[in-house]
Amino acid sequence: MGEPRFRIGLPFVPIAAGVGAVALVVLLLPQAAVSPIVLAIWALLFAEAGLVRVPAASGNRLSLAFIIGAAMPILLRAPDSFLPDAASVGVVYAAGVFLLAIVRLLRHDDLSRVSADGLRLGFGLAVYATVYSLVLLSLEISVEVPWSADPWNRFASFAVAAALWVITEAGLWALMTEARDGISKRYLWLLGLGDWMVMLSLLATGALFGFAWDEMGMWAILVAGLPYAFAHVAFFRYLEARSTYGQTIRALSRIPEVAGLSLDGHSDRTAGLAVETAQELGMTPREVDEVRYAALMHDIGRITLNEPNILRRGFTDEDLARWGAEIVAEAPYLRKVAGLVRRQHEPYRRPGEERDPSLPMASKIIKAASAYDQASMELGFSSLEALEVLHRGAAYDFDPNVVRAVRKVLTRRGVV
Repeated sequence: MGEPRFRIGLPFVPIAAGVGAVALVVLLLPQAAVSPIVLAIWALLFAEAGLVRVPAASGNRLSLAFIIGAAMPILLRAPDSFLPDAASVGVVYAAGVFLLAIVRLLRHDDLSRVSADGLRLGFGLAVYATVYSLVLLSLEISVEVPWSADPWNRFASFAVAAALWVITEAGLWALMTEARDGISKRYLWLLGLGDWMVMLSLLATGALFGFAWDEMGMWAILVAGLPYAFAHVAFFRYLEARSTYGQTIRALSRIPEVAGLSLDGHSDRTAGLAVETAQELGMTPREVDEVRYAALMHDIGRITLNEPNILRRGFTDEDLARWGAEIVAEAPYLRKVAGLVRRQHEPYRRPGEERDPSLPMASKIIKAASAYDQASMELGFSSLEALEVLHRGAAYDFDPNVVRAVRKVLTRRGVV
């Protein structure tokens, strides 16, 4: 999807944000209950951690600054209280975000990306610290809530604040991220929410460090760092496995094309159009992934056409879909995708009947995308003529809602 950018008001926005961060440090530092030297150390650690960024499945990149940010309200407390010292926390946040932005600019990172990351991180930190303080304050004055006593009150406050930070992060990423025109912000937000495990592991590491510091001192770094180190390796292994998985599916989808049983590039083009159509129709990220895999594999049943007995006996589109589904279903993870392949040849309704509610939307999308590509590439129709094929078939073969979505996608591409 690309990394977040902030396009409005450049260069005024980053300049204003930088001046605001410096002003906030100057205003809050005299009010801080924690030593300026300690605050400077935490701000430097915050900036240094922010340079290490963890890739997530959505395309978002989450920095280790989330760990330091999560720990600050727990560590920097007001005297004789478990409530955070707002001035001290604010100084670390503002100075840390400012220093991180300066270092990234000195490394020649793109200004718009640095601005977007800084504003997103700063807003998320403000939400987290504010919610943590408010929930903790409300629990400390409560005598009826079971977890109002320490340390459960701090844990409950962290859990609520962390959940809101995850939601806020996903929303800001969706608003700022670069993506193809027409992809709904709702889809991007849901895609960002899918990274909750990665972000929550970062926040939980920071909270564990903060809670352990009073009892263990420097050993808290090891206690919090080791679990995260294993999680960090797991994140990268997961992304590598996911990438390899997608590449394997794409390689298998090429078999009918290499064997001359399908038009070269048909599966890739069908998958591309099907994915954009699914996004246009508001499907969730998980459903869009299923559409992508099913569209890539929708013609895999054609490899059976190398068998002379099948050619002599004859076959139908239903046979090809069934054979393809049986092949795909050999992978347990793709059983749902196999079901979509199995039904991708069916019309959305039959003469004299209402539309079939059991026919998956994904199967209807693949049928339309495949038909469009065959008309435009195999039959040599123009884009408008190929789209007209779908319109003429909208009475029975192609769902009118899918046809309208395909038209919007092609219009957005500038093809129609």
